[in-house]
Amino acid sequence: MNPCRPGYALMLAAAMAVLALPVVAATRPAAVPARDTSRVLVRVGREAITRGKMQKRIDELPEQYHAQFSTPAGRQQLLDRMIEEKVWLNVALSHGVADRPKVREQLEQQRRDLLIRTWISEQMAANTAPSDSEARAYYDSHQSEYKTPATASVRHIQVATEAEAKRLLPFVRDPKQDFAKLAEKYSADSMSARSGGLLGTITRDGVFPSLGAQPALAESIFTLGEGKVGGPWKSPKGWHLVKVEQLRAESVRPFEQTRALIQRQLGSQRTQDFYRQLLEKARHDVGVSADSAAIKDFVSSRKSARELFKDAQGATDAPARIAAYQQVLSEWPDSDVAPQSQFMIGFIQSEDFKNYDAAEREFRALLQRYPKSELCTSAKWMIEHMRTEEAPAFVTQDADSAGGGSKPAGTNDSHGARKSTGSAGKP
Repeated sequence: MNPCRPGYALMLAAAMAVLALPVVAATRPAAVPARDTSRVLVRVGREAITRGKMQKRIDELPEQYHAQFSTPAGRQQLLDRMIEEKVWLNVALSHGVADRPKVREQLEQQRRDLLIRTWISEQMAANTAPSDSEARAYYDSHQSEYKTPATASVRHIQVATEAEAKRLLPFVRDPKQDFAKLAEKYSADSMSARSGGLLGTITRDGVFPSLGAQPALAESIFTLGEGKVGGPWKSPKGWHLVKVEQLRAESVRPFEQTRALIQRQLGSQRTQDFYRQLLEKARHDVGVSADSAAIKDFVSSRKSARELFKDAQGATDAPARIAAYQQVLSEWPDSDVAPQSQFMIGFIQSEDFKNYDAAEREFRALLQRYPKSELCTSAKWMIEHMRTEEAPAFVTQDADSAGGGSKPAGTNDSHGARKSTGSAGKP
């Protein structure tokens, strides 16, 4: 147990405050040499906490915690925690906690997981990391994966008509004119106008931040060339005059920028392959034989009637509940929950959908298929009264309840069921 787990001491503080632990710390003579690791500091019952055990506990901690226990106060704190552990462990063992089936099961699971992790970790240590030459070879043969597309940085002036765009074109092409200032003055795109018509950086796929997808416009811009002004070009938002501020050709990212990424990719794949090889060898060495018929029967086994009924009760909406109850009837028509499933379909049709004709068909199906079910009384009452405002005082149905308890028929489905009023004269 890690003594530095957050909240560990707080968890025990209340109990320790009212429990006088029968522990007496030994006085530490000044003459005890530092190398005497067998010197007993505290006895807890028949167990001793020695100086060596204390130091071993410190050495097992992560490096960042060592400084915490390098002071007298820190070492005293660790000693107190080890005493708490020993005391509570002794109490737990004396009360037979270790012999409880659930505890033994968890201990066995932890033992199993520790053994597996330890062995696999030791074997996986033999898996070497990809070398620089392997990473370089992968880079050389997969350069298409590391391409950066051609980009263009552009500004535009958006106007309403082609005539207006043509009128502005000579001005924007004049090298003495500042395109950005003209965009601030004339562009109808108020968002970009504030930044001198700047549209940002685009690629050949032609997705513009403020214009959306305009692949034809993008292709014209790349054809135009750096520093050039062109247009007018039409888009759904108007007519555009465009200036290409900068063009960057398509390129491949240098190997040095991709080395770490490639080594991670290769390392991950190599780890998976190496593990599969180890597993295959281990399966062969241990001897694994499978009964395919038994496996098929197990993995394809259907849910029990009660499991399906429980799923139906937990469904979130009325159509899903009806479908789930119908599945119970389809797969388990003779089960003990089949009559209640049949009843619930009718009840949902009545209460959730107000489809009384459909509900009556379901209730009559219950009477025909399961005439001995105690739910027949409730089904008959629903047929006679569901179209009125009367609420049924349903009889209890031990035999038809999926939970085996005594519940009003139909009301153990929590969605839309009417509450019983207990009115006299009702079934």
